[in-house]
Amino acid sequence: MRRNNIRKTEALIMAFALSAILLLTGCGNSTSSKNTASNNASIVSSSNSVDNNNGSSGNKNTNGDSVNENNSTTDEAGVNHDYPVMLFSYDKNDTNYEEPEAFNSEHLGGNYGEIEKIEYYSPTTNATRNANVYLPYGYDKSKSYPVVYLLHGMSGTYEDYRVLGARPTAQNIVYEYNRNDMILVSFTVFTDVDGKQESDYGFSDLTARYDACENDVINALIPYINSHYSTKIGREYTGIAGYSLGGREALYLCFAHPDIFGYVGAFEPVGGVVNTGSGETLYGNRGYLLPELVKEGGEAPLLTLIVTGDEDPYCRVSSENYSRYMTEHSIDHIFYYRHGGHEAGVWNNGLYNFLRRIF
Repeated sequence: MRRNNIRKTEALIMAFALSAILLLTGCGNSTSSKNTASNNASIVSSSNSVDNNNGSSGNKNTNGDSVNENNSTTDEAGVNHDYPVMLFSYDKNDTNYEEPEAFNSEHLGGNYGEIEKIEYYSPTTNATRNANVYLPYGYDKSKSYPVVYLLHGMSGTYEDYRVLGARPTAQNIVYEYNRNDMILVSFTVFTDVDGKQESDYGFSDLTARYDACENDVINALIPYINSHYSTKIGREYTGIAGYSLGGREALYLCFAHPDIFGYVGAFEPVGGVVNTGSGETLYGNRGYLLPELVKEGGEAPLLTLIVTGDEDPYCRVSSENYSRYMTEHSIDHIFYYRHGGHEAGVWNNGLYNFLRRIF
């Protein structure tokens, strides 16, 4: 990536309340030994995915990714924007999780798409809600694009991913890796049914209002996006990712709706989808759902990526336990450590590594 005249993007540092509150979410202090470099990673290769040497079709670009012979249009930067057939392929031997310099910054002279603020009606809340739609550069209604839904953490809003640099991250990946263009959608995960704000709830009730996003996402937001934008529909064209409490919701939604989502990224996810030993559950008394959602040998995501900060005092344990559970139940996934605490630097790194491995 070009290094000159790079505009630095301010890192977002999310403010969490008291440590005691976060500990209740299953993000307790880790007692395991620390890994202090991002290269100290545990990786489970996906048998559902196609690697670069087995089972893929089409030509290879210089990065080893599969490309379609029928691509027909390029922009002035030489990036192709017409992919009539999607060929999912990532290098399972790629254990480099270091993010490049200024990967989430808009480079001087680079071309970046528009961010459209939308309003959609939610029957869940009986109100109109906002979301941001990040369109790729050169968005063309005559073509169709894969979609990734982005979930923020506690006290966040649909604007968080604008500050985190989601737009330049996705577009720079297209330029650097010749990946397919994609549409990103960020929305407010907190789903209230009583006209209240987050500050009006105690912690247990607050997390329940995050859990309640399922109906809003599946029955309101996704139908709106598919009816108003030129999207590819199907699990192989739809991803979901989130950080902290949003990472927990992303994991649940992907495993609960494998017909809709094919890829999931969880960046320092809060516990609750599987039994982490701390007693927390997702969706109240419905218990630990992942054991019920994915039976051994059943349908799992095409790609599951989990990252945690090696110094995260809150969600390192829950992240490790998700990976441990998936390994024990033969659920293919990628898990690695990135140096840092419970912070934007880890979330940005996770988003970068997730987006560059899908579509």
